Amino acid sequence: MTATVHLDVTELVRTPIRTGIQRVERELIRHWPGPSQLVPVMAGPTGFLTLPRDVLSRLVEGTPSPLGWFHRLVAMARPLRADPARLRLLNPELFSDAVRARLYTDLIGAGVGAVGWIIYDFFPWLCPKYFQPGSARHNMHYLQALRAVPHVAHISEQTRHDYEDRIMRGRGRPGPVISLGADGLGLAQQQFSPQRNRYVSFGTLEPRKNVACLLEAFAQLWAEGCTAELVLVGKLREGTEAEVMWLNRLRTEPRLRYFGHADDATLREVLAGARAMVFASEAEGFGLPPLEALNAGIPVIVSARVPSIAMLAPGGQIRLPKVDAAAVVAAVRSLQDDATAALLWREAAALPTHSWQQFANEVADWSLAMPISPA
Repeated sequence: MTATVHLDVTELVRTPIRTGIQRVERELIRHWPGPSQLVPVMAGPTGFLTLPRDVLSRLVEGTPSPLGWFHRLVAMARPLRADPARLRLLNPELFSDAVRARLYTDLIGAGVGAVGWIIYDFFPWLCPKYFQPGSARHNMHYLQALRAVPHVAHISEQTRHDYEDRIMRGRGRPGPVISLGADGLGLAQQQFSPQRNRYVSFGTLEPRKNVACLLEAFAQLWAEGCTAELVLVGKLREGTEAEVMWLNRLRTEPRLRYFGHADDATLREVLAGARAMVFASEAEGFGLPPLEALNAGIPVIVSARVPSIAMLAPGGQIRLPKVDAAAVVAAVRSLQDDATAALLWREAAALPTHSWQQFANEVADWSLAMPISPA
């Protein structure tokens, strides 16, 4: 009999956006290996509900129209009737829903089946300065349920460390680290040319992403006569006063382009002309954009504390121990030298990265290996 994994897609069907954790879920579904099967489920008011299997293909092929989508799914859903002796329930989402948290703790407390979660980060609790007041308290339901989850996998060594030492304080059950994939943009391997003069930054504009520091650095470079362009891609979030101030100050600067949103085709186009990516964030659960750039052979200027980078061998990277305007200015000046840039490009081209197929294979292997509690 083919093994089955029930995949909790509650947040993905409620909010079918194409970024963040929802993007990870889509890649997991798209690359899920056979012969094991994925059965989509969601949290209902009194228990988990099984969804029609075509939900998965619809989520992967395109973003469903939000108008009536969720309510139609609820109408088609049926109570989960899986054999407790065979149940494998995988949660790849972060959530704050108290009812959903209780469903998990009740299921785990019943002592049957196998429940596993993929863990992304603990920023609301460990980095509260980056969030609205009360965010940690609002998300406590997730944390309380997590403490009961018997099987966990992590997307980075840093997340596993935080889980073991700061969340569970030595009483946890740390699982494997499974790196996210770097090939989701589908960008062909790039080649260096001295004519490349563009620096690219992907990610939301919010304090923890350190974009104000990036804009300050390029303002200084442009004042010195540097001809390099800067392209920013990312939505403005709350608490971005410094970023808005710099964008307003530089609104007539022809060497700056800002996209509040861009699809994958636009991201590929922007990266295809890049000399390097600049990723100024110092607070990440993983940090996918610099990995995607390196996968295409494009060097990166990046914080040494970004987890995805910390798990890589050096090469193709200018790792900054501290990300401030002076450090970014020095890194860009270095990369403006063609010989230095060419060396970093050669290193980036030789650097191995993880694919989404590898990610899905490893998640599937881990999910199917979870021991099932006896009924």
